[in-house]
Amino acid sequence: VLDVGSGSGYLVACLAEMVGPTGRVVGIEHIKELADQSVVNLEKSHKSKLESGQMKIVCGDGRKGYEQDGPYDAIHTGAAADESVVPILLEQLNENGVLLGPFNSSMGSSSQEFRSYVRKADGSAKMTPLMGVQYVPLTAEANQRAGR
Repeated sequence: VLDVGSGSGYLVACLAEMVGPTGRVVGIEHIKELADQSVVNLEKSHKSKLESGQMKIVCGDGRKGYEQDGPYDAIHTGAAADESVVPILLEQLNENGVLLGPFNSSMGSSSQEFRSYVRKADGSAKMTPLMGVQYVPLTAEANQRAGR
């Protein structure tokens, strides 16, 4: 499992509990201070999972995913991604893998949808809109630090 925009590491810990001892969860966070703090947080209660590699936090641009540990059975985005991110993340999923999270409307409006994408054998995906939502944007580090 890949958690894009892993922030404090809370969801990484939750996902690690859900996938069990044979699963792996990677959290990617582009703000180095947040990534470092999430490791500190996770070491308090999940140190063995970090040491074993069942959980991992990396610093990087989540809009590009994290190919090094893919392909994944599931990818979650914790911030609203643009449509342009979808094919990049879908490429990092296994067949029948699920991409789940908030996505900006393709209509150019400020609306967002929580969506599920299931990757098919041919690399295409079946998209299912689940509900309207309002999340912070999945953006460049400089934009986030500037409050944009």
